[in-house]
Amino acid sequence: QYQIRAPAGSESTIRLFMSSTLNATGGEIIGCDAFPSSSSDDSGTEAGAGVIVGSASRAEFYSGATVRAGNHFGYDAIFSFSSDGRLQNVTDTVVGSLQVPHTNPKSNSITGKGGDAIIGQYFGSTITIHGGNFIAGRGSASDGHSLHLAYDARADVYGGDYHGSWLAKERGVIVAYGCLSRVGDRLVGKLEDWTPLDVQVVEKDGGVVIASLLEGDRCKDDSGSKSSGEKLRFGAIWSVLCNFCLVSLLLVV
Repeated sequence: QYQIRAPAGSESTIRLFMSSTLNATGGEIIGCDAFPSSSSDDSGTEAGAGVIVGSASRAEFYSGATVRAGNHFGYDAIFSFSSDGRLQNVTDTVVGSLQVPHTNPKSNSITGKGGDAIIGQYFGSTITIHGGNFIAGRGSASDGHSLHLAYDARADVYGGDYHGSWLAKERGVIVAYGCLSRVGDRLVGKLEDWTPLDVQVVEKDGGVVIASLLEGDRCKDDSGSKSSGEKLRFGAIWSVLCNFCLVSLLLVV
C-alpha cells in the first residue's frame, strides 16, 4: 500500500490537465491540511483537495484506493501533528518551529473550509468510480465534499464509499448507477456494486446529480427477495394456525 501526501500549501495532491489519465487501483492519496498563520493578516494555507481532474483528462478509481482531502479548522484553532502526520486540534503547542497562539486578532473573520476529495472541472473532464473510499476534509466553518463537479465535468459512479456530500455546479454532472432514490436533499440506496449509499447532494447553477436505475428487474429482485421471505414466513404461520384449528375441531366432534 503506497501513500501520496501533498506538501503544505498545495492546491491538490494530484492534478490532471490536458489529456492526462489516472488509474487508481490502490493506495492512499492525501490532501494537505491547512496551515494556520500566527500573524493578523490573511496569510496561511488552505486545505488541499485529493485529486483535481481538469480539462480533457480522465480518472478512474477502483476498490482499494482511498482519496482523503485536507482539513481546515480555522485560524483560531491550535494544532499539532498526529501520529499519522495530519493536523489535529489540541492545547497550546508548537507546530514545527511556529508557535501557534491561542487567539488570533482576525480569528473572528477568518474561517476554515475542509478540502474536497475529488474535483472534476472544465469540459472533457471525466471521472469513473468503480470503488474506493472518498473522504471530505473537515472544517471549522464547513466540511468539504467527497465529490465536486463543475464547468461541464462529468462523473459516473458505480461503487465506492463516500464520507461527505456531493456537489454539482455550473453544469457539472454526477450520474450514480444503482438502486437509488432521492429523499429530500439526499441520495440513498445501493450502488451498482451493492455498496450502500447515503449522501447529501447539492445542485447549483445548472449542475445536476442523476440517479440511473439498473436495467431490468435487478432492483425489483433485490427488494423482491425480502418480500418472498416475508411471504414464506406468513405461509408457515398460516399453515400452523390451520392445523391447530383442524385438531381443535376433531376434538370437539
